[in-house]
Amino acid sequence: MIKILIIFLALVGGFFLGPLLQGHQGLAVFEFVNYRVSMSFNSFMILELIGLLCLYLIYCIFNKIFNSKTALGNWLRLKSPKKSIKRLEQAQILLLEGNYQQAAKLFTKSAKGAKNTTLSYLLAAQTQIDNDELIQANQSLEQAARTCQSKEMFAFQLVQIRLQLKNHEYPAARIVLEQLLNEKPRNIEVLRLADQLYYETGDYQAVIDLLPAMYKAKAYNESQLDQFKQVAYIARIKQLSTDSDAQALTKWWHSQPRAILNNMTYQKAMATYLNQIGQNSEAEKLLKSISKLEQKERT
Repeated sequence: MIKILIIFLALVGGFFLGPLLQGHQGLAVFEFVNYRVSMSFNSFMILELIGLLCLYLIYCIFNKIFNSKTALGNWLRLKSPKKSIKRLEQAQILLLEGNYQQAAKLFTKSAKGAKNTTLSYLLAAQTQIDNDELIQANQSLEQAARTCQSKEMFAFQLVQIRLQLKNHEYPAARIVLEQLLNEKPRNIEVLRLADQLYYETGDYQAVIDLLPAMYKAKAYNESQLDQFKQVAYIARIKQLSTDSDAQALTKWWHSQPRAILNNMTYQKAMATYLNQIGQNSEAEKLLKSISKLEQKERT
């Protein structure tokens, strides 16, 4: 609207300045059924400018009314909260039915008349992430960012991290996740996302450091956590052995808790990888410790 107004004002300025520079104002005549109105051309242009200004002010007033979230604004633009709620309900049903694409569309549509626009766009983004529609999810997140309030920021960050993990944008996801780990160290979803990030990036030491918090928060059931723990420790042992630095591996091993040092599974893994890097004497010590533990178990 503003661009059109600027162009029109430039044209009007030309009409106004042209006769003025020529020294002859010209005449504007309007004839009706029984009336004849005449005025100078410059007077006509001044009146027209005043009329345009009035129209623009009316446009601004109506624009505010139509875009407001008051009852009047909702009624005028025919986007009532009731319609938004119905669309949200329909979208949730479609989501349960597995129709992610249509559910995301309805979540997006519900944002137009919703009281909480951010929520609708976040639900759309999460649905699109689950359906691997990553471009559309990014667009929904951008829409959510425009209206996101401080109380909604945590939910926004979680959805954003899920999208970043899907897109393998690990450095960006890690910055936000480590901030959230400081702010909400016992939040289950933050712990799970951090665990996923560390596994996908091969940072097994970070996984090991995260495990105590995951056990305390019961991020998964205990048997699952025990499996994750075993995978993380064996992967870390292998990771350190591939660096061909025997001292780093042994130093790391001796710094572990007693429960880890006395675990036969980890001892066997250490012995195997110590043999691979030529540390046969250290491996032999571990094998003797394993045989003693096995004898105790038999008796």
